Amino acid sequence: MASPISSAARTRRLVTTALLACMAMALQYLESLLPPLVPGLPVRLGLANIFVLYALLHNKKPDALAISLLRCLLVPIFSGAVSGLLYALPGALLSYAGMLLLLPLYQKERVGAVGLSVFGAFLYNAAQLGVGCFTIGRAMLLYAPWMGLLSIPAGICTGLIAAILKTRIPSSFLW
Repeated sequence: MASPISSAARTRRLVTTALLACMAMALQYLESLLPPLVPGLPVRLGLANIFVLYALLHNKKPDALAISLLRCLLVPIFSGAVSGLLYALPGALLSYAGMLLLLPLYQKERVGAVGLSVFGAFLYNAAQLGVGCFTIGRAMLLYAPWMGLLSIPAGICTGLIAAILKTRIPSSFLW
């Protein structure tokens, strides 16, 4: 039987992950109500990824994946845009995998939170373009240069906010 301390710690971790997932979902929904960064281009800042990156920065890999998956699965269902799931899920998985690959460089202080975030944003857009090419056609490749360039300021914004949160909200407070 598990000790009460480990049970309390597991409960705290579950609640923290759920809270971060809820905040990510709320931000994603709010951001969807705003116009795109550039009219005609399907690019947003991706502010919901702040919480995924925050969990990764605290080396909570499974929690970061759970936050990302919950956000991608639940927001399209709750908002009624279920087709968005087709684009969000591959983007989130590729972005998470890419940031996970760079995480050892972050831990060695060779890459910062902004670098992780820009790489994740670029991979997110690349996956969405791939899905778009598969479902809509090769005309989606016309968006590639713009989405690639816009992933840089989007990743910088998300990375800076996550880095600030990491310094202001220590992991000991949450997990």
